[in-house]
Amino acid sequence: MKKAHIMALTGIAFFMALAAEVNARVRITTTTPDAAAIAKTIGGQHVVVTSLTKGVSDPHYLTARPSMIHRVFRSDLLIIVGADLEAGWLPAVLEAGRNAKVRPGGRGHLDLSRFVKLRNVPTGTVSRAQGDVHLKGDPHYHLDPANGLVMASAIAGKLAELDPDNARTYTSNLRAFHDRLRRHIADWRSRLVAMRGRPVVTYHKSFRYLAAAFGFRVISEIEPLPGIAPTASHLIRLVKRIKSQNVKLVLSEAFRPRQPLDFVRRNAGVAVVIIPHSVAPSAGIKTYTDLFERIVSAVEKSGSAGR
Repeated sequence: MKKAHIMALTGIAFFMALAAEVNARVRITTTTPDAAAIAKTIGGQHVVVTSLTKGVSDPHYLTARPSMIHRVFRSDLLIIVGADLEAGWLPAVLEAGRNAKVRPGGRGHLDLSRFVKLRNVPTGTVSRAQGDVHLKGDPHYHLDPANGLVMASAIAGKLAELDPDNARTYTSNLRAFHDRLRRHIADWRSRLVAMRGRPVVTYHKSFRYLAAAFGFRVISEIEPLPGIAPTASHLIRLVKRIKSQNVKLVLSEAFRPRQPLDFVRRNAGVAVVIIPHSVAPSAGIKTYTDLFERIVSAVEKSGSAGR
């Protein structure tokens, strides 16, 4: 009896979710949970939003899956990070999804990288000898919360274009999002004020926008080149540099290898802080502000912000 009751409730929940999706004016698919979280906030009850990635793994290196293709096929709007972040897997999804309106150039395609000022755009000749270099610039711009304001504005504008009947709602939700996020940014900067000007090492070139937002300096990375695993000789040189420049903090995403981080921590006497790189509902990071609250709290707990 209990099993039958649970199955009935499950069935009801499924059909309620299906009805909500059918009745929604705009079906949105995003390539990352960060864009999804912002889109949900701006779209409110007028949208159904799904992210193709979960925010707990490296978004550069994924495999196109049937579930991704199905989502793209049914979407009215596809929101991508761009700057080649998804270059290794999204083209295959778009090709198989056969939805012309969400392909580049389509009315339902939104590349958020077009609206932000990208950092670290390479100049001159670029080759594989330089590692995994992003030719269009650093795609991790969502880690500057000020860019969250830009992303939200772009999403609101596209939603108003696709669904003009609810444009006022999108504008109102955008205004509220901007007001909340600006207050949070002021609080986060206040809490990390002691980090301003401090030298920091990161595992990958992922946190340059974060550093710019909160005023610390990334002087080096655990990786000798982007996407290239560190050698023992590189780590030894890095430890010497950390000591000579009085670095107290190393930042890394959770999916990075732990051995190089542990080596640097033991030999350089630094705090290694694992911080989230993305909204990740499965990890309890459900909103864009949750992401930065978790980052700021992690740095605070390490004691680095108060040294």
